[in-house]
Amino acid sequence: MKLVSLFKKFSLIFLVLFMIGCSTSDGSSSAANTSEKKFIVLATTPMLGEFVKQVAKDNIDVRVLMPYGVDPHHFEPSPQDVKKIDEADLVFYVGLKYEPSALNKLLHNASNSKQVLVEIGPQVNPIEFGHDDHDDHDEHDDDKDKHDHDDEDEHDDDKDKHDHDDEDKHDDDKDKHDHDDEDKHDDDKDKHDHDDEDEHDEDEHDEDKHEGHDHGTYDPHFWFDPNRVALAVDAIKKELIKLDPENKNAYEEAANNYLEKLKALDQEIVTLIESIPSDNRGIVTTHESLGYLEDRYGLEVIATVIPSLNSEDSVTPKGLVSVIEEIKEHGIKVIFIESESPTQSAEIVAREANAKLVSGLWVETLQENQSYIDFLKTNVNLIVENLK
Repeated sequence: MKLVSLFKKFSLIFLVLFMIGCSTSDGSSSAANTSEKKFIVLATTPMLGEFVKQVAKDNIDVRVLMPYGVDPHHFEPSPQDVKKIDEADLVFYVGLKYEPSALNKLLHNASNSKQVLVEIGPQVNPIEFGHDDHDDHDEHDDDKDKHDHDDEDEHDDDKDKHDHDDEDKHDDDKDKHDHDDEDKHDDDKDKHDHDDEDEHDEDEHDEDKHEGHDHGTYDPHFWFDPNRVALAVDAIKKELIKLDPENKNAYEEAANNYLEKLKALDQEIVTLIESIPSDNRGIVTTHESLGYLEDRYGLEVIATVIPSLNSEDSVTPKGLVSVIEEIKEHGIKVIFIESESPTQSAEIVAREANAKLVSGLWVETLQENQSYIDFLKTNVNLIVENLK
């Protein structure tokens, strides 16, 4: 009996020691996991997510809010998205009224008071969009120079302005392309102040009336110019360093490597566009999305089926007639339809204007596992092949 009792005592002691060891091991493991926990950075769109990933690499847990292959204009945030936003330490968004107003409200009312919101759009020297009135195709039918993409909104007597710099004449601000002046359209001077971001939301996003997604003065599609993407990458790098200064060198190195790739991409696009005969560089697309290709590389957007930066905006019969007339007047033979947008109106225009529809153009987002560089090359090659 004594041997049995002694055996039980030793067994109990062994069990206690084993449990203590496991507890210590679990504690060490937990501490290690805590020390290895990465910052969470959220990007609203796949395009922005791509730029963040190129700088962050494996040092940050980068997440993307919107799904791949879907037009951001169609995005409707869900309750699960609220959690994703709250979990993030840093959130990048395009801004310039690109995201739907419902998402903007979520971003600016997030419960995480330590969260940092960074609007990238104003930091890339955005070009001003001259089509403040989404029905300008109807209102300017008396204007004989419909082919001037940048001057559709001007109400003066200048009928033939092809200088991109003159598109700002209808605005009293003579320096809209200065980044500091860009931010004057709202009261928010510090993108890291959550309360100020709420004011920015009231100033800029309460204007979204008819469809919950109304664009502002500036064109948000900056990804069609690698030079402006480079500005975005630089802004992202600075924010990541602020968030995680211990990995400063890694972010700087990754950003510099990507900037070199963007520089090479820009030169490749220049060469491709130059292969198009100079008198055949007019293009027609579904909606206003290629302003940066026009601004940087010399393409001319003759007309768009939807005269708006928002592919969800409606068209009128009178507006379609105007587009058809412009296409005929300029001898346009090809209409590029966007994969993310409805095609019914474009099909009507193509049929009436005797033009060919070319599909495969992606303008708003990336497809799954597609890089930004592949995105731009694919789009430009599609345009070049059909305009040569």
